[in-house]
Amino acid sequence: MKKYFVVVFALTLVFLLMSCKDSKKETPPGFVYIEDGVFKIDSTVFFPLMINYKVEVRQIGDDVVISAAGYYENGTEKYTKEEINNQFSNHVELINELGFNSMRICLDVIMCDEIGYYYKSLDDKIYLNDECDKIIDGIADMVEIAASHNIKVMLLLKPAFDEELMMFTSKVMRRFADNPAIFAYDLMNEPLYFDPEPKRKKMDAFRIVSRWRDAVRENAPNHLFTIGFAEPIEVFEWDASILPVDFVQIHTYHPLRIPNEIWWYSHYIGKPWMIGETSLPSDNDSVSYELQCRFVEEVYQHTINCGGIGFGWWEFQDVLSEHVNFEANYAGLLSQEGVTYTKSGKEIKGSLKPAAYEFKNLCELKPQKPVKPVNYYNMLGYENYIIKGRIVYRKKPVEGAVVRGWNKYWRVGMNTYTDENGEFTLYSNDSCIYFEISAPGKNKLKFDSDGLNLKYRSVDGSNNSYTDLKNVNLEYQNISYFPFLKNDTMLFEFKHEMFDKARFITDMGVLKLKRIK
Repeated sequence: MKKYFVVVFALTLVFLLMSCKDSKKETPPGFVYIEDGVFKIDSTVFFPLMINYKVEVRQIGDDVVISAAGYYENGTEKYTKEEINNQFSNHVELINELGFNSMRICLDVIMCDEIGYYYKSLDDKIYLNDECDKIIDGIADMVEIAASHNIKVMLLLKPAFDEELMMFTSKVMRRFADNPAIFAYDLMNEPLYFDPEPKRKKMDAFRIVSRWRDAVRENAPNHLFTIGFAEPIEVFEWDASILPVDFVQIHTYHPLRIPNEIWWYSHYIGKPWMIGETSLPSDNDSVSYELQCRFVEEVYQHTINCGGIGFGWWEFQDVLSEHVNFEANYAGLLSQEGVTYTKSGKEIKGSLKPAAYEFKNLCELKPQKPVKPVNYYNMLGYENYIIKGRIVYRKKPVEGAVVRGWNKYWRVGMNTYTDENGEFTLYSNDSCIYFEISAPGKNKLKFDSDGLNLKYRSVDGSNNSYTDLKNVNLEYQNISYFPFLKNDTMLFEFKHEMFDKARFITDMGVLKLKRIK
């Protein structure tokens, strides 16, 4: 009897493996799928070169129309459905001419009141329950226009934490189930910042994403789905290594951080990944257009060196709003001044920045041997304190664990990672009081310095004073990358000596992690 069950199990396993293999062959023509760790269309490798595109939902007569964001060449001046769709078509025509083959349409700005979820129109609230079909009709128009210009679409939707949003998401998926123009669904943008639950447990996140996966498999079986991750510290709650997404999408900014975060994701999540958002904001004053051009090439090169299978830019056009910072205002490829014409003569308000012309040539770059960034363990060049320690799982070193510290009052946070020996060196400009530690597939430790008996000593043996420390409250948004650059020609080549300074040191000892159950 035992032998019988062994044989049945073996045959079942073979059948399942054959089914999985055959399922790849059954992907309908034109759809994007993943095989051998890369995107493919009809057996040909597809590398998404993607632009992020912001939209607004508008009530135009009896129709619900998805328009360009109001700040895209003053999109609110378009009053008819035809004008709105023509404007979008002109934008996509330009996007295609610049070399992009895909776009991420951001449809996740949905609010809620006592009645239910709604898109905020210029004139009124458009409730999902009342206008669901019309909203999806508007999305369908955008997808059709994008497809007419040979552009694949990733749809960013509001994360479906409840039944009303899940119903809307499922309806969207069913509507486009047979449409190969959809490249993938992004079902949550940056959980680190937008998860409504402030203390999410890893397995809770796993169950949520498993439900989303099941919805995709049921309603959109030929489409992929992903989540856009903001930083490696999301491993504390939304652990990309255990979440059942088809691929991981990374959002990474600031030259001192980008190569580090790409390195970590590429080595420790164990899934296909792409850059979903990145940019070097430029106004050709404080940051030159020339530097932005170099950024495009260098960050793309670093991406393919580390095995990234796609590359996305944030965003289409500058914002120029007093309500957002420099980084948000000048991240676009199209300025707000001047006029640009497509090859067919379509007029678009705003001038293309020189960096816009760099994307068409990126396909000529070839992967090179990846190099670990010199600031990997001290990303932002902190130079006052060091906390050392070692992290193990069942006495074995844990490589790639993320260590996060905060100073008093949680004003500044800083990160580092463990090496192949499980050892870490956490640099900071202020003494750390609070800590969180986790690793892919492992539990989270959260504690403060009480009871640790952390006693700092001078690194050089002198009696250095704690009262003359510099930049104690310096956080990464206020740290300029220019002083760290080795030369004026490369953005990601840093001075090694800028990242190994410290005046005081202590040791946290050995900490133990457990496997997630």
